[in-house]
Amino acid sequence: MSRESAGAAIRALRESRDWSLADLAGATGVSIMGLSYLERGARKPHKGTVQKVENGLGLPPGTYSRLLVAADPDAELARLMAAQPPEAMSPRRTGTVVVDRHSDTDVLEGYAEAQLDALRSVIDRLPASTSNEYETYILSVVAQCVKAEMLAASSWRVAVNAGSDSSGRLMAHLRALEAIRAALLDRMPTSLSARFDRACAQSPLPEAVVAALIGVGSEELWDIRNRGVIPAGALPRIRAFVDAIGHAESTDDD
Repeated sequence: MSRESAGAAIRALRESRDWSLADLAGATGVSIMGLSYLERGARKPHKGTVQKVENGLGLPPGTYSRLLVAADPDAELARLMAAQPPEAMSPRRTGTVVVDRHSDTDVLEGYAEAQLDALRSVIDRLPASTSNEYETYILSVVAQCVKAEMLAASSWRVAVNAGSDSSGRLMAHLRALEAIRAALLDRMPTSLSARFDRACAQSPLPEAVVAALIGVGSEELWDIRNRGVIPAGALPRIRAFVDAIGHAESTDDD
């Protein structure tokens, strides 16, 4: 097993797309230092880091593990890429470079659309729901979706300030991204964070009031809904809130 060879194959793929480390960091949410460690094989990468890199590069889940044990990682990566459907292999589908370097609203719109395509491609390759890593992968893709939503929101602001017609289409992209995020969480119906996300969406209370009920800030509230990391002290309040909203919904149905 060679982390150095596996990392070199990942680096070669990145460079073949003319992406800098900063570009890949922007597409994955992994720090430049973390990506550098992975590409150099300097240390064993965290599972979440690997999943984000695979998602960002449009690679099937488990690619890095296969590269680790491959006699020729470059050949193995080429084989895996060749097995991908053409729409999942587009070398610049995420378009990360242009977002950081240009302010043209058409480019920003194109980037948002590419993010949608990339997320749909990743979702098509999710492991079976019976997989032990299914929920981990779901949360990893949700994190990518949230990042895409935040970037699309920033692009919408730029478009509005510029008086561009792209603002309407960017808002449509935002709605599509939010629909994907909600659908991903619906794949984990028993997860408390997913149930909490649905409860927040169904609640008539403003987000600031929900945050006050739970005892967290608005940013932490959003984090809980998407990452599934619930502070121990807030756990009973979140359960109570979910139960209260669920009871209200069932009462309304009656």
